[in-house]
Amino acid sequence: MLRTQILITSFIFTLLNLSAYAQRDVSEYNLTSNGAGLHHHITGSIYDPVAYFPEANGKAQRGQTSYAVQYQQVEYLFSNQENAKLFLTNPQKYEPTYGGWCARAMVVGQKVGINPEIYIIHKNRIHFFVNQRAKRFFERNLKLNEQKADEHWKKISGENPRL
Repeated sequence: MLRTQILITSFIFTLLNLSAYAQRDVSEYNLTSNGAGLHHHITGSIYDPVAYFPEANGKAQRGQTSYAVQYQQVEYLFSNQENAKLFLTNPQKYEPTYGGWCARAMVVGQKVGINPEIYIIHKNRIHFFVNQRAKRFFERNLKLNEQKADEHWKKISGENPRL
């Protein structure tokens, strides 16, 4: 029943955003073969995109299939019902930047997988990285690197950056 409630809420939310849905091309996103987002590039584990933020618990947590939400052609898994509901209130805040690719690699227009346990949140945008070295590089000049990565993501995906 819980999963049904979440799926119905997700379906209604998607219907309300049909114009964005029609324009979104997830072929450039970092997804599993099943269309799930926010996954570890080596282990394949799928993570809860809301858990990282202070309003949840502020740390990386794996998602559960019982708390799945389909949002604009991407399936996200959550660690609990509260996080799934929170996601649906503001998906753009919680979705990973750059389609879930490494933010450091996106600075130079490359798509590299991520380790979901290596991330930063800057101005309510969550950036993921392949390793600590990539994270340190990105943080050295955060504003410039975000700008470059945003520009490359727009060229690759056609999407404006999440702000």
